[in-house]
Amino acid sequence: MMRAMAASSGVGIAAWLLATTASLAGIAPAAADPNVVLPPIASTGGGPIVGGGDDSAQQRISQQLMHFPDVQQGDGADAASFIMDSASLSNPRFSSTFEPLRRALGCQKDTSFGARAYRRADGLWGGAVLVIAQSATPDMEALTACIKPWPGSMVGGRCTSGWTYPTSGENHRPETYYVLLAGTSGDFCASFDRNYTNYATPWP
Repeated sequence: MMRAMAASSGVGIAAWLLATTASLAGIAPAAADPNVVLPPIASTGGGPIVGGGDDSAQQRISQQLMHFPDVQQGDGADAASFIMDSASLSNPRFSSTFEPLRRALGCQKDTSFGARAYRRADGLWGGAVLVIAQSATPDMEALTACIKPWPGSMVGGRCTSGWTYPTSGENHRPETYYVLLAGTSGDFCASFDRNYTNYATPWP
């Protein structure tokens, strides 16, 4: 990714707080509806990079984020807010799914993460993806050490996964990306993993 996508963690945290405040101001907590477990995803249209970035960086990151049909999606600060809110739920079936992603977001120092969150309309299925560009990460070794240990397993239907992939295809050049996944169902990770298996390696 372009160096221009790098943003300080302070900017990213401020974006999360703004997104969370807007969400709480306009939408009742998910717990108020017994039919919805995962919180709603805000839709502020801020782009896929947590903390923002220029148009070129936003476009390159957006190309790395998979689309699920018929599933609500949110990018960047909206996705980060959803991750933080979901990791705070009292139901461990859901909170434990998003806790590794919340911990990974805390590893942002001198870099920025691309992010996309997914939520089915009934609130009983969801997940999120974080994408890190090597060129926008001053110290990849330190970031990897911070993110470790990554669960990399499935428990009770939930899933986590991590990948890195090199230059490959028009959408991927000339960059190396690092991807973290977590979802409430094995089907969530499987859709991504099938795409990565042939040209990516596990990470971290």
